[in-house]
Amino acid sequence: MKIFAHENLNRIDVLDERFYQVGDEYYPSVTTVLSAYPKGYGFQEWLKNVGGEAERILREAADRGSNVHNAIEQILLGRELQWITEGKQHYSLDEWQMICRFMEFYQDYIQSGEQVATETQLFSKKMKLGGTCDMVAKINGETWMIDFKTSNGLYKTHEIQLAAYKEMWDEHNSPKIDRYGILWLNSNHRTKRQFQGVDWQLKEFTDSHEYNLQLYYHTRALWDCENPNYAPKNLSYPNTISIQPQEQLAEV
Repeated sequence: MKIFAHENLNRIDVLDERFYQVGDEYYPSVTTVLSAYPKGYGFQEWLKNVGGEAERILREAADRGSNVHNAIEQILLGRELQWITEGKQHYSLDEWQMICRFMEFYQDYIQSGEQVATETQLFSKKMKLGGTCDMVAKINGETWMIDFKTSNGLYKTHEIQLAAYKEMWDEHNSPKIDRYGILWLNSNHRTKRQFQGVDWQLKEFTDSHEYNLQLYYHTRALWDCENPNYAPKNLSYPNTISIQPQEQLAEV
């Protein structure tokens, strides 16, 4: 959610980040559409096993992902990060480890000046869709679109998300995307892939693009069926609340 304060109007607006405004139209985000994708048997079993702890676990995972994403964005903007200053710890141990893994990847594979875009908002009028791309960069002369993930596993929706991102990027931007993948910062798998280090890897999905794009359109059809009149739920609240009469309030 984005929260905007209008001091002169004594009002707070809460804007729904699940949608992107393009002109007078609102497009759902890719992740919003992919909420209609089946979670699968494994997810249902996980819910049974963790019981009432599911909401807390998911919230903590989301917070961890946000913290790492925000830290990487600051690094890519040229700012210096510190883990601990004056005894205050700004990141948990596992968050800092993943930030360090990103730095290893960046320093090993992305040359200075080869970063094309960071945290770029994307949209497609053709797809009626919006999203935000983590990074586009040159690696070995090819243009890569890279999404950062801190989860314990990678899921089919991650692949579909990137396929949609590529379509939106190519509709409006240059250079076009040659390859794309997920920089998995919480991987303990060793593979034969070119781009990997200790507990991280760049997992590519370019070869499955057409298949994943079709899965997106099938999922979108389901989502549209359940949300025929979709629109953001923007809320507005007063900034001051009191049971005192206005003349008494002014005297306080």
